[in-house]
Amino acid sequence: MRRDDRALPREDCWQLLNETNVGRLGLCTPDGSPYIVPLNHVVCENKIFFHCARSGRKLDIIRQNPQVCYEVDSLLGIITGIKACNFGAYYRSAIAFGEAYEVINPEEKAAVLNKLTAKNASSCQSYLPVTPEDATMVTVIGIKIKALTGKSHSRCTPE
Repeated sequence: MRRDDRALPREDCWQLLNETNVGRLGLCTPDGSPYIVPLNHVVCENKIFFHCARSGRKLDIIRQNPQVCYEVDSLLGIITGIKACNFGAYYRSAIAFGEAYEVINPEEKAAVLNKLTAKNASSCQSYLPVTPEDATMVTVIGIKIKALTGKSHSRCTPE
């Protein structure tokens, strides 16, 4: 990282992953082209999980190359100025690098899906939990994190 003063501590990277509802999954297609997909996610046991349909481009790419990255960010504010060159942003961001894998066990899939629902559902909204049988209708992907980095620019960051 070019600006060490903006490095986000690892524990803050985990906090950002837990706080955000949407992140972007970065993949590399067989021909070397990038492919990025926004997703809802949940963190469990130091892994990132998301769900998707049982078939599609994202799964085809993951099955051919499971090396992925996952990015989350939070825009904290806009810096304005008299000149366009003075504009900027206050933010926090984190990128996890790792290996994606398909969760096969229906009980584990249901547990992840229920955690994902609990994270994103309104606290006053009731719903029936996902059963292992329900979980067979979707694919759940986990990301084993090998590296986690982050960056922040806040009003407290020295210039």
